[in-house]
Amino acid sequence: MWISRTPLRVSFLGGGTDYPSYFLSNPGAVLGGTIDKYVYIQALPLAPIAEQKFRVTYRTTESVDSIDEIQHPVIRESLRHFGWKDALNIATMSDLPGGTGLGSSSAFTVGFINLLHRMRGIELTRYELARLAIRMEQEILRENVGVQDQIHAAFGGLARYEFTGNSFTIEPLRLTSRRLDLINRSMLLVYTGAQRSASAVLEAQEKRTQSGANVDYLREMYEMTRMGAEILEAEGEDREALVRFSELLDRSWQLKRRLSDQVSSTEIDELYQKGKELGAWGGKLLGAGGGGFVLFLVDPDLHPLFRDTFGADRVIPISMTNGGSMVMTVV
Repeated sequence: MWISRTPLRVSFLGGGTDYPSYFLSNPGAVLGGTIDKYVYIQALPLAPIAEQKFRVTYRTTESVDSIDEIQHPVIRESLRHFGWKDALNIATMSDLPGGTGLGSSSAFTVGFINLLHRMRGIELTRYELARLAIRMEQEILRENVGVQDQIHAAFGGLARYEFTGNSFTIEPLRLTSRRLDLINRSMLLVYTGAQRSASAVLEAQEKRTQSGANVDYLREMYEMTRMGAEILEAEGEDREALVRFSELLDRSWQLKRRLSDQVSSTEIDELYQKGKELGAWGGKLLGAGGGGFVLFLVDPDLHPLFRDTFGADRVIPISMTNGGSMVMTVV
């Protein structure tokens, strides 16, 4: 059995500037990193005499005789695009549900492409893996997605990524272990109670971006990625640096809410305001908007108060992790 494990991500700053509608004519950048929550994909080659050639298990189970019959779009188009012929049993799992702003769709695409290639004895570079996943989602599946999620999932770690034209560069953040430890102990996800389709939420935002209505907001959000990196890398007291960074996240969230009237809602605004009243230094809604998780940076001593207020089942501590998608075998 082959298993891919691909990390989910949190995007701190710059989300929205990683879409071709923006960065093909303006420089874009995001600052974020992968977390200790993962998408897992298992694949077991089947004997030629198996009843059905492909068995696919996710929210539902499919048993079909041909690739064209597979309903899961990423699995179907990846098997088709990469010329897969052999019978296969595929099962997927995730530490957290999809549609919650953590880049799970792209993590799945990266993990599945990585898995198919490793099963053939091909070890892609991180760059190749990210590029193949971007092409799969944007050109083959025609999904309304940016490029940061695939890059995060392929490369892993905490970094600033810059996009110019058709190229991107990677600037890993240089942090002390003490500062990184404080970030990890401070991060909380609070579930809004709603899942959503990123493509649907982004449609209105993309129209505004293409019309030029979002350009000033996105330019400021781009500059914030530089400011955020400088704050986290600067010498000085760790808590003070994290408070300043959290305030920048708060400012970024206020800008992001202006990109589209579908980014936030009354319920999300109330949840975020409650988190600030409880003592959060700052935070933001993750992903395209409309639902999912709100990220808060909070004094670790206040975490029990957040669990008591929002409910222990809705509050999830997370940590940054190094390393992107990986594939292992189980004998």
